[in-house]
Amino acid sequence: MSFSLDLFAPFMGSRALAVIAVGVIVLTSLVLVLSAIMFTHHILSDRKRRRNGQRFQGAAVFLAPHIIANEAELLDYAQQARRRYGDRAVSLVLQRSRYDLKGETSLSVSHVLNKIGTVDRLLREVRSRREWKRAAAVRGLAECGGDRAIAVLLDAADKDETGDVRRSAREGLLLDSRPESVQAAIASFLKDLPRRAGWRRSFYARLASASSKELMQLINEKKLAGSEEKLALEALGDAGASEAIEFALSRLSSEDAELRATAVRLLGKLGTLDHIPQMLARLEDSEWFVRAAAARGLEWMASHTRDSMTRHHKECCRLLGAGLKDKSWWVRANAARGLAHQGQLGIDVLFRAGEADDNYARDAALAALALAQLSTEQQTRLRMILRRLEEIPEIDPVERVPFLDPLGGLA
Repeated sequence: MSFSLDLFAPFMGSRALAVIAVGVIVLTSLVLVLSAIMFTHHILSDRKRRRNGQRFQGAAVFLAPHIIANEAELLDYAQQARRRYGDRAVSLVLQRSRYDLKGETSLSVSHVLNKIGTVDRLLREVRSRREWKRAAAVRGLAECGGDRAIAVLLDAADKDETGDVRRSAREGLLLDSRPESVQAAIASFLKDLPRRAGWRRSFYARLASASSKELMQLINEKKLAGSEEKLALEALGDAGASEAIEFALSRLSSEDAELRATAVRLLGKLGTLDHIPQMLARLEDSEWFVRAAAARGLEWMASHTRDSMTRHHKECCRLLGAGLKDKSWWVRANAARGLAHQGQLGIDVLFRAGEADDNYARDAALAALALAQLSTEQQTRLRMILRRLEEIPEIDPVERVPFLDPLGGLA
């Protein structure tokens, strides 16, 4: 028996090699075919994207003057554009234009979107079983606006089983900005508070932009607390909601240090000269990030209140100068930036720190001076300081002392 196997072994080995070779050829062929398919798909998709982009641009150029002028014949022009550039391009142009439109012009665009069938198409898609398709349809309806679209958004924000669809519906309701829409969006949000801070931050930002009074009411009624209250205050500050100033002042002495820092940042964005004493007091806060926020806030306030040579000027420079010796690098860097916006007195404080023996204060001061607007004499003085330190002589101070943003979005 063993003799027979030995006799036929060469033939069996040849057959196995043949099978392997055929398998390799088949697999290689499949790889080549799939690569060719993917390459062809990429070329066709890229060509389609370029063509769609050109159609969108063409429709935008054609329709923009008529949309801005809110012409009575806007529907007729939209029909012409559809024949020339296609339904999708025209719909997208009209939907996107509503982001920047208000009043009668926005209503006119919504009317046209209804007439050309965009709303009907999206209403069919919003009934899809696919979550991504429903979410896209809800976002499209939000861009279309109008009573039919808003009715669907109200239902989706309250009842849809998918979180992404509910979030899209809430954003659309805020975009509508009517009181009943805003209230419905708030009710849906409080019932379905997103887990991710980014989603919550986005909602507060949109709400502050659409109706800062409604957001302030949520805070005053204590429906938001802890981190939610901080996110809401940040949104109000970014939206320029002056009605939040008094509330921020009441939180400057909060036991929650993060809330104190948030209130300081809001005052830095919206405060006036009358609020500078409260800001100066926070420069001596027990928490470093509150001190850093106060120093940055004073920089902002100096930019929009022109605080130089006011009744608070000397005290501001004194406390910011003390901040150059703070144990926290963030505070030192922010204090130096604040001094650079305090006119000649602030520049003098920075130069004294730059010529002193405190290495940490000197680094912060030189970094701020490198970016400050200095006279020719002051530039010469700065170069002399750098040369005395024997740190890369004959190099321009802006190149010698790079500026690093110490905030990282914190203060």
